[in-house]
Amino acid sequence: MSTSTAILIFTQEASTEATRKMLTPSKNQGVNRMVFDKLNHFVERTAASAASKAENLQVFHSNQLIKPNSNSFGKQLSLAIQAVFEKGFEKVICVGNDCPALDKNRILAAIEKLQTTDTVLGPDNRGGVYLLGISQKDFKPEVFENLAWQSEKMLESFMKQYTQKAVLLLETLSDIHTFQELQTYTTSRGFIAFLIQLIEQITIKFQHYYCFFVENRSIRSLSLRAPPFV
Repeated sequence: MSTSTAILIFTQEASTEATRKMLTPSKNQGVNRMVFDKLNHFVERTAASAASKAENLQVFHSNQLIKPNSNSFGKQLSLAIQAVFEKGFEKVICVGNDCPALDKNRILAAIEKLQTTDTVLGPDNRGGVYLLGISQKDFKPEVFENLAWQSEKMLESFMKQYTQKAVLLLETLSDIHTFQELQTYTTSRGFIAFLIQLIEQITIKFQHYYCFFVENRSIRSLSLRAPPFV
Protein backbone atom coordinates (compact mmCIF):
# COMPACT_ATOMS: atom_id res chain seq x y z
CA MET A 1 0.00 0.00 0.00
CA SER A 2 1.34 3.41 -0.95
CA THR A 3 2.63 5.62 1.85
CA SER A 4 1.69 8.77 -0.09
CA THR A 5 -1.85 8.55 1.27
CA ALA A 6 -2.97 10.04 4.59
CA ILE A 7 -6.18 9.72 6.60
CA LEU A 8 -7.83 12.99 7.58
CA ILE A 9 -10.44 12.96 10.35
CA PHE A 10 -12.59 16.01 9.81
CA THR A 11 -14.92 16.92 12.66
CA GLN A 12 -16.24 20.18 13.98
CA GLU A 13 -16.37 21.17 17.63
CA ALA A 14 -18.75 18.90 19.56
CA SER A 15 -20.70 21.99 20.67
CA THR A 16 -21.18 23.04 17.03
CA GLU A 17 -22.32 19.60 15.90
CA ALA A 18 -24.64 19.31 18.89
CA THR A 19 -26.62 22.30 17.64
CA ARG A 20 -27.15 20.67 14.20
CA LYS A 21 -27.93 17.08 15.14
CA MET A 22 -29.89 15.93 18.16
CA LEU A 23 -28.80 12.42 19.13
CA THR A 24 -30.57 12.38 22.49
CA PRO A 25 -34.30 11.89 23.24
CA SER A 26 -34.39 15.20 25.10
CA LYS A 27 -33.04 18.56 23.95
CA ASN A 28 -30.20 18.52 26.46
CA GLN A 29 -27.19 20.09 24.78
CA GLY A 30 -24.82 18.91 27.51
CA VAL A 31 -25.69 15.26 26.94
CA ASN A 32 -25.68 15.78 23.18
CA ARG A 33 -22.14 17.23 23.26
CA MET A 34 -20.99 14.26 25.32
CA VAL A 35 -22.37 11.87 22.67
CA PHE A 36 -20.48 13.71 19.93
CA ASP A 37 -17.30 13.51 22.01
CA LYS A 38 -17.78 9.73 22.10
CA LEU A 39 -18.35 9.63 18.34
CA ASN A 40 -15.16 11.64 17.79
CA HIS A 41 -13.16 9.21 19.93
CA PHE A 42 -14.72 6.28 18.08
CA VAL A 43 -13.65 7.48 14.62
CA GLU A 44 -10.19 8.37 15.98
CA ARG A 45 -9.74 4.82 17.29
CA THR A 46 -11.01 3.38 14.00
CA ALA A 47 -8.60 5.47 11.92
CA ALA A 48 -5.70 4.63 14.24
CA SER A 49 -6.55 0.93 13.94
CA ALA A 50 -6.52 1.19 10.13
CA ALA A 51 -3.21 3.06 10.19
CA SER A 52 -1.64 0.36 12.36
CA LYS A 53 -2.22 -2.14 9.53
CA ALA A 54 -0.24 -0.17 6.95
CA GLU A 55 3.36 0.97 7.22
CA ASN A 56 3.89 4.74 7.48
CA LEU A 57 0.18 5.51 7.02
CA GLN A 58 -0.41 8.71 8.98
CA VAL A 59 -3.60 10.03 10.54
CA PHE A 60 -4.32 13.73 10.91
CA HIS A 61 -7.14 15.43 12.75
CA SER A 62 -8.53 18.64 11.31
CA ASN A 63 -8.14 20.48 14.62
CA GLN A 64 -4.38 19.82 14.40
CA LEU A 65 -4.20 21.53 11.02
CA ILE A 66 -6.66 24.42 11.10
CA LYS A 67 -8.33 26.54 13.73
CA PRO A 68 -12.14 26.59 14.00
CA ASN A 69 -13.56 29.87 12.69
CA SER A 70 -16.57 31.34 10.93
CA ASN A 71 -15.67 29.88 7.54
CA SER A 72 -18.21 27.59 5.89
CA PHE A 73 -18.00 23.82 6.32
CA GLY A 74 -16.71 23.47 2.75
CA LYS A 75 -14.02 26.10 3.27
CA GLN A 76 -12.86 24.51 6.52
CA LEU A 77 -12.69 21.06 4.93
CA SER A 78 -10.87 22.46 1.91
CA LEU A 79 -8.25 24.13 4.12
CA ALA A 80 -7.71 20.94 6.12
CA ILE A 81 -7.20 18.85 2.97
CA GLN A 82 -4.80 21.45 1.54
CA ALA A 83 -2.82 21.31 4.78
CA VAL A 84 -2.38 17.54 4.38
CA PHE A 85 -1.23 17.94 0.76
CA GLU A 86 1.27 20.58 1.88
CA LYS A 87 2.86 17.93 4.10
CA GLY A 88 3.82 16.02 0.98
CA PHE A 89 0.99 13.52 0.60
CA GLU A 90 -0.46 12.84 -2.84
CA LYS A 91 -3.82 11.44 -1.74
CA VAL A 92 -6.15 12.01 1.21
CA ILE A 93 -8.90 9.83 2.65
CA CYS A 94 -11.26 12.07 4.62
CA VAL A 95 -13.75 10.65 7.14
CA GLY A 96 -16.19 12.11 9.64
CA ASN A 97 -17.83 10.91 12.84
CA ASP A 98 -21.46 10.22 11.90
CA CYS A 99 -21.13 6.77 10.30
CA PRO A 100 -20.23 4.13 12.93
CA ALA A 101 -20.41 1.42 10.22
CA LEU A 102 -17.18 2.80 8.77
CA ASP A 103 -14.65 0.36 10.22
CA LYS A 104 -10.92 -0.09 9.67
CA ASN A 105 -11.40 -2.65 6.89
CA ARG A 106 -13.59 -0.28 4.88
CA ILE A 107 -11.04 2.50 5.31
CA LEU A 108 -8.20 0.24 4.20
CA ALA A 109 -10.22 -0.92 1.19
CA ALA A 110 -10.89 2.70 0.21
CA ILE A 111 -7.18 3.52 0.47
CA GLU A 112 -6.35 0.52 -1.71
CA LYS A 113 -8.88 1.61 -4.35
CA LEU A 114 -7.54 5.16 -4.30
CA GLN A 115 -4.19 3.84 -5.56
CA THR A 116 -5.77 2.99 -8.93
CA THR A 117 -8.21 5.89 -9.28
CA ASP A 118 -8.15 9.58 -8.48
CA THR A 119 -11.34 9.89 -6.47
CA VAL A 120 -13.23 7.53 -4.14
CA LEU A 121 -16.57 8.36 -2.54
CA GLY A 122 -18.56 6.51 0.12
CA PRO A 123 -22.21 7.61 -0.31
CA ASP A 124 -24.47 7.81 2.72
CA ASN A 125 -28.20 7.16 2.76
CA ARG A 126 -29.23 10.82 2.58
CA GLY A 127 -27.29 12.13 -0.42
CA GLY A 128 -24.01 12.98 1.30
CA VAL A 129 -20.81 11.02 1.81
CA TYR A 130 -19.27 9.27 4.82
CA LEU A 131 -15.85 8.99 3.14
CA LEU A 132 -14.08 11.04 0.51
CA GLY A 133 -10.76 10.11 -1.06
CA ILE A 134 -9.12 12.49 -3.49
CA SER A 135 -5.75 12.98 -5.17
CA GLN A 136 -3.90 16.27 -5.13
CA LYS A 137 -4.01 16.66 -8.90
CA ASP A 138 -7.83 16.44 -8.88
CA PHE A 139 -8.30 18.76 -5.92
CA LYS A 140 -9.47 22.26 -6.86
CA PRO A 141 -10.16 24.27 -3.69
CA GLU A 142 -12.38 26.88 -5.35
CA VAL A 143 -14.65 24.13 -6.71
CA PHE A 144 -14.43 21.84 -3.72
CA GLU A 145 -15.40 24.36 -1.05
CA ASN A 146 -18.53 25.44 -2.93
CA LEU A 147 -20.11 21.99 -3.21
CA ALA A 148 -23.50 21.46 -1.53
CA TRP A 149 -21.98 20.34 1.77
CA GLN A 150 -24.22 19.21 4.64
CA SER A 151 -27.18 18.73 2.32
CA GLU A 152 -28.91 15.91 0.44
CA LYS A 153 -27.46 17.37 -2.80
CA MET A 154 -23.81 16.99 -1.80
CA LEU A 155 -23.06 13.80 -3.74
CA GLU A 156 -24.99 15.06 -6.75
CA SER A 157 -23.12 18.37 -6.76
CA PHE A 158 -19.78 16.55 -6.53
CA MET A 159 -20.56 14.29 -9.47
CA LYS A 160 -21.62 17.29 -11.58
CA GLN A 161 -18.38 19.13 -10.89
CA TYR A 162 -16.18 16.08 -11.48
CA THR A 163 -17.83 14.66 -14.59
CA GLN A 164 -14.50 14.45 -16.40
CA LYS A 165 -12.83 12.52 -13.59
CA ALA A 166 -12.83 8.84 -12.71
CA VAL A 167 -14.92 8.56 -9.53
CA LEU A 168 -15.26 5.19 -7.80
CA LEU A 169 -18.32 4.76 -5.56
CA LEU A 170 -18.16 2.50 -2.51
CA GLU A 171 -21.12 0.82 -0.84
CA THR A 172 -23.83 3.05 0.58
CA LEU A 173 -23.90 3.22 4.40
CA SER A 174 -26.25 4.85 6.88
CA ASP A 175 -25.26 7.84 8.95
CA ILE A 176 -26.93 9.14 12.10
CA HIS A 177 -28.54 12.53 12.68
CA THR A 178 -31.24 11.73 15.27
CA PHE A 179 -31.78 9.58 18.35
CA GLN A 180 -34.35 7.53 16.43
CA GLU A 181 -31.73 6.73 13.75
CA LEU A 182 -29.30 5.81 16.50
CA GLN A 183 -31.83 3.35 17.96
CA THR A 184 -32.48 1.63 14.63
CA TYR A 185 -28.86 1.52 13.44
CA THR A 186 -28.15 -1.96 12.08
CA THR A 187 -24.35 -2.10 12.24
CA SER A 188 -21.71 -1.50 14.93
CA ARG A 189 -24.33 -2.64 17.42
CA GLY A 190 -21.86 -2.87 20.30
CA PHE A 191 -20.87 0.78 20.06
CA ILE A 192 -24.44 1.91 19.34
CA ALA A 193 -25.75 -0.03 22.35
CA PHE A 194 -23.07 1.64 24.48
CA LEU A 195 -24.11 5.10 23.22
CA ILE A 196 -27.81 4.47 23.84
CA GLN A 197 -27.11 3.17 27.36
CA LEU A 198 -24.89 6.18 28.06
CA ILE A 199 -27.56 8.60 26.83
CA GLU A 200 -30.25 6.94 28.94
CA GLN A 201 -28.11 6.84 32.08
CA ILE A 202 -27.02 10.47 31.81
CA THR A 203 -30.53 11.64 30.92
CA ILE A 204 -31.92 9.89 34.01
CA LYS A 205 -29.25 11.54 36.18
CA PHE A 206 -30.11 14.96 34.75
CA GLN A 207 -33.80 14.34 35.39
CA HIS A 208 -33.13 13.29 39.00
CA TYR A 209 -30.92 16.34 39.53
CA TYR A 210 -33.56 18.62 38.02
CA CYS A 211 -36.32 17.15 40.19
CA PHE A 212 -34.14 17.50 43.29
CA PHE A 213 -33.30 21.10 42.37
CA VAL A 214 -36.96 22.05 41.82
CA GLU A 215 -38.11 20.29 44.98
CA ASN A 216 -35.33 21.83 47.08
CA ARG A 217 -36.03 25.27 45.69
CA SER A 218 -39.73 24.90 46.49
CA ILE A 219 -38.96 23.89 50.08
CA ARG A 220 -36.60 26.85 50.52
CA SER A 221 -39.20 29.17 49.08
CA LEU A 222 -41.79 27.93 51.57
CA SER A 223 -39.38 28.20 54.50
CA LEU A 224 -38.67 31.86 53.72
CA ARG A 225 -42.31 32.89 53.86
CA ALA A 226 -43.48 34.90 56.85
CA PRO A 227 -45.90 33.14 59.25
CA PRO A 228 -49.58 33.95 58.62
CA PHE A 229 -51.30 36.56 60.77
CA VAL A 230 -53.75 35.17 63.32
